Amino acid sequence: MNFWKTIATALVAALLASGAAGPTASAVNIWGLNKQAVEAEAKGDYAAAIAKLNGMIPTLAADKDYTNAANIYRRIGQNYASQGLYDLAAAAWDNESANWSAAGKAAETAASKRRADYVRSAVRLFAAVEPQALADTYDRGALFEPRVGAYLGAYAESDPKAHDTKQWKYFYTDKFPELTGRKHAAYMLYTTWGRSFDELSAHVEEAKAHGTALQIALQPMNGLAEVTDGAYIREYARAAGASGVPIFLRFANEMNGDWVPWSGDPAAYIEKFRLVADVFHEEAPDNVVMAWSPNDIPVDTITQYYPGDAYVDWIGVSLYSIYNPALDPLKAGVDRSNHLQKFEHIYDLYAKKKPLFISEGAISYVYPEEDRLVEAWAAYRTKEFYATLPMLYPGVKAVFWFDATKTEAAREKHFMLSANEPLLDAYKQAIKHPFYLDTIGQESKKAYIDAAEAGLPPRVVELSAYVQTVEPMLGKVEYALHGRTIGTATAAPWTITHDFAPYRGQTATIEVKAFSAEGKLVTTQQVKATVGDALVTLKGKRLDFDAQPKIVDGRMFVPIKQIADALQANAVWNAAEQSITLTDEAKKLSVSLALGSKSARKNGEAVALEAAPFSANGRTYIPLSFVAEAFGLAKSWDDTTGTAVFQ
Repeated sequence: MNFWKTIATALVAALLASGAAGPTASAVNIWGLNKQAVEAEAKGDYAAAIAKLNGMIPTLAADKDYTNAANIYRRIGQNYASQGLYDLAAAAWDNESANWSAAGKAAETAASKRRADYVRSAVRLFAAVEPQALADTYDRGALFEPRVGAYLGAYAESDPKAHDTKQWKYFYTDKFPELTGRKHAAYMLYTTWGRSFDELSAHVEEAKAHGTALQIALQPMNGLAEVTDGAYIREYARAAGASGVPIFLRFANEMNGDWVPWSGDPAAYIEKFRLVADVFHEEAPDNVVMAWSPNDIPVDTITQYYPGDAYVDWIGVSLYSIYNPALDPLKAGVDRSNHLQKFEHIYDLYAKKKPLFISEGAISYVYPEEDRLVEAWAAYRTKEFYATLPMLYPGVKAVFWFDATKTEAAREKHFMLSANEPLLDAYKQAIKHPFYLDTIGQESKKAYIDAAEAGLPPRVVELSAYVQTVEPMLGKVEYALHGRTIGTATAAPWTITHDFAPYRGQTATIEVKAFSAEGKLVTTQQVKATVGDALVTLKGKRLDFDAQPKIVDGRMFVPIKQIADALQANAVWNAAEQSITLTDEAKKLSVSLALGSKSARKNGEAVALEAAPFSANGRTYIPLSFVAEAFGLAKSWDDTTGTAVFQ
């Protein structure tokens, strides 16, 4: 997800490198160029203005004047946008963002990046695969973590259609699934420091009866000073542990925002979080996980509050979207924000460390400043979010919808599903996706691989897309392969099916056309994907991979992770020797292979290989026939389907 940031940073580096030998401020009157650009802008001659502004960049780059360079790139982007050249505008604003980053301006970096994202067009294609294709790529080994998939969760006790807060005649554990059409794996509760765990006994008993988990937001409303290691927190932790209910203990959330009393002193916060984490890890290690959960904004203070890997089990984020056209870079009164993109920053920071989850979040169906319904926008963004998250953010392991209406900072925020039928319908449709899990311990039956990065298997493929355009809501996406239309979809994730078997071993050029809700063509993008050389079945089950099998000189090679997983073998990588060892304790079998070597070892005995393992695109490829036969499997080849069959 760092693609555009990487491009922009590279552009700035290139400018600095070229500018160092270019004209200096004394040689080029850059402010004279600026005056000419202003005059051109006033006349509406945006192309001439861009030319003058671009003329200033080499000098500013040579002088490492990042602030002025950022401001010039902002104007270049505005001039491109005035001509409807939105991708060029996005590129200019990416450069603006990179310069602000170089200047150490985090807020400006984020604002310019957001501006670019609002207008850029981009397409990523994904193929649906068996979950084993991902192996342990997104599995951090945390308690309660599914290898693939995300638990459905909600804060539901404030919705009167889901929970009776007065007479307790009905409970959200029964009524919220009835309302939404699906059981949820977990529910969130709020409590404050000083209140006992026993006060939640009714919720705990309901969780036990319905097989659900609890996310408990424990908040020190009197500030961090009240947080001490003593009888209160020890008894709370022991009671939580004794309950046996899976608990996500979210202590002092949204600490990066100045609206909570425990914000403002990162060192003190870290000290107190570690204190609480130590207590729960000691007193309730089997059923309580510590969740650290900042807000998605402000971004520049998030890392200052991270307590450390040893103290954090899961990482959550509060993620809300409220209609706000004030940020529209085109000044057209449209909210072009994307709920998905708000999560990108924290995902990039922490997805390789811990399982992530949306600890609370929702999309409002009311534009509060005008008290105007924006239910179509909210419904579209909700369906898009749940449909696309499994593809873009497979490291997310739970999503909690905040089912309530609340007033903060004099703004009424409307997220309650039962209060708006279009939003409720959108949510009901969205959570049907098989990636979402309704019980702790479940695993998803579907996963995705990026077609451009991982390639496409040579079979019938369920192809989906993440489509980003300047238009906030799309009505249709069309696909063409080598100039021939192969499918049309009318809702995210824009899914079609197509047989890629005829393109085995070739590069497929897939053209994607996106149309607005009114039927206007918004963008045309091309994605190139390499189609794999062959398919593999093992003991009657198809194997999918996160990089396609290759046939080299008549021999098949596959990525090591998936074949080790399928063989139920333990794989250990030796970086010093550049070797991989597969072991099966039950079979008392050990097989070792080294990159570039035609000599392997089976239970310590040297074995000659016809072809050496190799590395490509970050994957270690091994000769499949040798490994499968070493594990006692017989091989055959199905020429009709191009499948290597191992039994």
